[in-house]
Amino acid sequence: MERRRVLTVCGAMVSGLLAGCGGGGGDGATATGTTATETSTATEATAPTETATETPAPTATATPSPPTHDVDEAFTVGTGGNEIGYRIIDLFRTDEIGNSANSSTADGTFLIIVVELSNPQNDSISFPRNEFIVGNEEQIRYVDPLATPKINDDDRIDTEPLATTTVLSGESKTGAVLFDVDPDRSYRLRLLPTGDSGETHYVDIGPISEIQELEGSIV
Repeated sequence: MERRRVLTVCGAMVSGLLAGCGGGGGDGATATGTTATETSTATEATAPTETATETPAPTATATPSPPTHDVDEAFTVGTGGNEIGYRIIDLFRTDEIGNSANSSTADGTFLIIVVELSNPQNDSISFPRNEFIVGNEEQIRYVDPLATPKINDDDRIDTEPLATTTVLSGESKTGAVLFDVDPDRSYRLRLLPTGDSGETHYVDIGPISEIQELEGSIV
């Protein structure tokens, strides 16, 4: 009876051992694996935004205005030892100049410019007739060489003709010159330098019809 109990116990132990060994590789074992899922994230490349840059307009460079003077204003034209001083004293107009025995009649009307001429140079100077010009956009008028001397014969204006005057160094003279101009136009006086350098100066004359007319008639 003891022998049967021992055998029964031994059988149970063997069965337990077999059961324990079989448990390591049976069908109930589950292998757990980690699957790496690659997630492709599509990143669109954003093109750089083009910013429209406005090209700045070129800055307009203001052209310097030429020197312009008023009547009775003294100024100097020329540089480098060729300076001449001017002062336009008055403006008149008349259709005829001189006296009853010796006169000139204008094709248009005579513009009379009374001017003071100063000489700051070391040598004497003559009146610069070719640099003392009256004009507008379409016309240029030079001193009338035949009518200007007859200023001396006209009692309506108390001055001398200046066109052939010589001015000594450091001195000044006052006189008048004439221009035959269109009575229906506007003009301005243009004074050019006599040397190679210096700016052209201007004096506005305006409409000839607004210039004071010499009073009276020639006698």
